[in-house]
Amino acid sequence: MAERDIRSALKARVMAYGGEIRAVAWIGRAGAPDVLALFNNGVHEFIETKASGGHPTEAQAREHARMRAAGCIVRVISTMSQLEAWLPTI
Repeated sequence: MAERDIRSALKARVMAYGGEIRAVAWIGRAGAPDVLALFNNGVHEFIETKASGGHPTEAQAREHARMRAAGCIVRVISTMSQLEAWLPTI
């Protein structure tokens, strides 16, 4: 499945849970996640979408680790099963 299809499914599912999706542009920060999911219950998570079976690049993995160390929630979603497993926990 293409990354754009994963992202479209992510948007539809987050909206179905009453949340919102924001595309994020990072000035001067390579490798940062490309989507922010906002939920009414105060949960906000950064999401990196990848094509089926895809993995973050080394630069992305480093940036995700920095963000997690600062207290951010960062997820990588590359399959529909990962998407389905994540959303019920919100």
